Amino acid sequence: MPPPTAALSPDGRHAAWVVDGNEVWGATRTTMHAQWDTPHRDLTIRGTVGDAAFSPNGRQLAFENPRDNHGFIAVFDYRTRRVSYVDPVFATDSDPVWSRDGKDITFVRHVDGLTDRTVTKPVPSLSAWKLPPGRDGDSYSFASLLAVPIAYQPEPSADGRTVAYVSWESTRRAINVMHVGKKATRVADYPKDDGIELSQLNVSNEGGAVAYVRGSSPNNKGETLNPRSLPDPLSRQVWIVPTDAHTAPIPLGDGYQPRFSPDDERLVWTNGQNVMSADLTWKNGKLRKVGTPTTLFTFTGSLSTPRFSPDGTRLAYQRGSAVEIYDLTTGSTWAVPHTGASDAAPSWSPDGHSLALRRTVSGQPWAIWLADPATQQTRQIWQADTGVGSTFYGLDQNTTFEAQPGDQLLWSADGQIAFAWERDGWRHLYTVPATGGSARLLTPGEGEVESAALTPDRTRLVYSTNIGDTGRRHLASVAFAGGAPTAVTGGRTSQWAPTPLADGTLAYVNASWSQPPSVTVRDARGATTTASLPQIPASFPGDKLLEPKLVDFPATDGQRAYGQMFVPKHPTGCSVIFPHGGPRRAMLPGFHYYDTYSVLYEMNQYLASHGCVVLSVDYRGGIMHGYNFRTAPGTGGTSASEYRDILGGVDFLRARSDVNPDEMSIYGLSWGGYIASLGLARNSDIFKVGFDIAGVHGAAVTEIDGLTSPLMLVQGDDDRNVDFQHGMDLAQALQTHHPGGEFVQRAYPNEMHEIYLTYQDLVDTYNSGAQFLLDHLPQSDRPKN
Repeated sequence: MPPPTAALSPDGRHAAWVVDGNEVWGATRTTMHAQWDTPHRDLTIRGTVGDAAFSPNGRQLAFENPRDNHGFIAVFDYRTRRVSYVDPVFATDSDPVWSRDGKDITFVRHVDGLTDRTVTKPVPSLSAWKLPPGRDGDSYSFASLLAVPIAYQPEPSADGRTVAYVSWESTRRAINVMHVGKKATRVADYPKDDGIELSQLNVSNEGGAVAYVRGSSPNNKGETLNPRSLPDPLSRQVWIVPTDAHTAPIPLGDGYQPRFSPDDERLVWTNGQNVMSADLTWKNGKLRKVGTPTTLFTFTGSLSTPRFSPDGTRLAYQRGSAVEIYDLTTGSTWAVPHTGASDAAPSWSPDGHSLALRRTVSGQPWAIWLADPATQQTRQIWQADTGVGSTFYGLDQNTTFEAQPGDQLLWSADGQIAFAWERDGWRHLYTVPATGGSARLLTPGEGEVESAALTPDRTRLVYSTNIGDTGRRHLASVAFAGGAPTAVTGGRTSQWAPTPLADGTLAYVNASWSQPPSVTVRDARGATTTASLPQIPASFPGDKLLEPKLVDFPATDGQRAYGQMFVPKHPTGCSVIFPHGGPRRAMLPGFHYYDTYSVLYEMNQYLASHGCVVLSVDYRGGIMHGYNFRTAPGTGGTSASEYRDILGGVDFLRARSDVNPDEMSIYGLSWGGYIASLGLARNSDIFKVGFDIAGVHGAAVTEIDGLTSPLMLVQGDDDRNVDFQHGMDLAQALQTHHPGGEFVQRAYPNEMHEIYLTYQDLVDTYNSGAQFLLDHLPQSDRPKN
C-alpha cells in the first residue's frame, strides 16, 4: 500500500513515493479501485528526491532533485527507464508543474542574490540523440574528429609476449589483446555509450587472461560516476576475461587494483577494507575456472600499490603512510617501522629478499630505504641532497590515467635501483647500488624523463623523454651500467608508455598531428607494426588537420613561455588563446597521451579549420621544462604570475599580420578555465569571448566587475577535481553584477570534471563551445581552408 504522501498518476493507477531520501518506489494497480501490487524500487538518484508530479499521461514523473548547493528538475520515463533533466544550470530549481499537454514543465529557479523567477522549459525529448548540424564553412564535421579512437597505454604479461590495452572509440570502450607477432583481438566490448570507464588492466603472467576494473572510483559520498543517470546504482567492479576471445568477461565483485600472483593461480584485489582473492584454474594455458572470491585479509585506512613478491608468498603494499608486507603462508602482517616518517612506493628486489621503499621525514630530503622481511631489519641506502631535488618528484608511470601506478623504484638484475631525481633542475634517471653509495646520473641533458620501464632482463631502462626535442616525447634506452643513452624513436611524432617485451620487442603508443594514439610494436631489428585495433573510421579527417608549430615567446615579465601554434592555410583574422589545465601538465603538437588533452587538441584543430590562428600556451607551472619553470613563484590565486605568459602570447599573436587584435578569444578546462575566466575579468578589452570548462573561479569572482565579454560556462556536477561551487559562484556573480551581459551556462548532472564520459556529452560540450566562440568572432565566417 502506498503511503499517504505518494504522488498518484492522473488515472489513479500508478503511485510513486520517496524512500531513504534518494530512492523512488512505486506500485501499480489495474483500476482506480483495485488492490495495489507489491511495491518496487523504480530508481536511485544522486542527491535527494522531493515534490514529485506525474505527467498528464502518467508515463513520466517529474521531481525536485536537490544536491548540496544546487538542484535540478529530473524526469523519469517509466517506459524507457531513463532519467533526464530540465535545463540543468548553476541554480536550485524546485516546484515542477506539468503543462496540460505534457510538453513543458514550469518550475521556480533560485540563484543567490537574485529574485526567484518562474521558468518554463520543454521536457527533454525521448527520441534518439542526433549529431549537431554542421557549421557553414566546415571542411569536416567536428563530431567526426571527436569520434577518433584512442588507444591507451599497453599493459604487458610477465613473459613479455602479450599486451592488453583499452581503447575508447566514441560510443564504445573496449579491451584489446595482442600477442607478439599476431593481430590484436577484442576480448571485452562495451558499445552502448554508457560512460562507464575501463581501467587498471593487469595481464596474467603467461597472457591467458586480463583482469580489469569497470566503473569509476567513488566520490566523497561513495557514489560512482553515472553520466547516463542510470536508475540502478553503479559500483566499481573487478572483472576477468580470458584472452582466447571466446569467453565473455566474468564479474568478480566490487573492487579495484587487481593483481595476478606470479604463478597465475590467484587474483587479488581491494574491495572496501578487504583484500579479496579468487583461485584460478588453468589448462593448456587457458583459463578454465574462477573460484569463489574470498577475503584474504582486512585492513583499516587506505591500501594502494599492492605488489607480489617474486615467489608469490608475500604481498607488499602501502597503507596510509606505512608500507606493510602480508605473508600469504602464515597470514601474518609486518609493518615496516616508520616512526616519524612516511613510507611509499614498495618495490621488490628480483630475488624477493629485499623491499625498496621511499621514505620522507618532515624537514629532511627524501630517501631510499631497504626492508628485509626475513630479518625485519631496515636500512637507508641513499638520501637526496638538500635544495633542488630534496622533495620527491616522481615519474609519471600512469600517463594515460587508466592504468595502475607503476613502480618508482626500478631494480636491475645486479642489484642497482633506478629512480627519478631532480638534482640538476631536471627530472632525470639515476641509479644507486642496493648496498648503498652515491647516485649516478643516467640521462643527462636539458629535458626530462617522464616515464620509464625495465627490459625483461633488467639490464636496461626504456624511457619517455623530451631531451633533445622539448616539445615532443620520444623513447630512449640506457643501461643500468651507464654509458650514453640510445635513441629508440624520434621525428615529428610523439611516443609514450614504453613497454619492453620479450626478444628485444618494444610496445608503445605513437601519435602525431594527424594520427591518433595507437599501440605500436617495434621488433629487435627496428621494424614497426601498428596494432590492428582500434580501427580508424573512414570519416576521420586526418588529411585535413594542420601540423602545429612549436613556438616560444617572452612573457610580459621577460620569462620564456612555450606553446604550439595552429596557423590556417587561409587565416581570417580571428585568434584563440588556449591555456591547458593542470597546471602541472603540458600539451603536445599533436594528439596527447591524456585523452582529454587529445579532445582539446581536436578543439584547437577545429577552430583553426575556421580560419583562427590558435596559440596553445604552455605557461609557467607546467611540466617538462625544468624545476624553475614548474615551481615558478606567484602562480595561481589572484597573483597569477602565469597570466603574464598568457599576455605574452597575446603580444606574440598581435605581432602577426594574419591576426586581427579585435578578434581574439580565450578558452580552457580546469586550471585553463581559471585562466580563461581570469583573462576575461582582467582583459575583456582583449578577449572578446570566452569558454570556461570547469574552471577555478575565486580570482575571477574577485575581479568580476571587469568581466563584460560573452562567456559560456559548463561543468559536470560530479566533478572530483574542481568543486561545483566554483561554477555556482561565477554564475551567481555574473548574473548579479552583469544582469544584461551575455552568459550561457550548462551543468551536466552526474558528469565528471572533463565532461567526456559519453560521446553525447563530449560532442554537446565541445561543439557548443566551439560554435559559441566562432559565433562571436565575426571574421571566422569568411571562406575557410
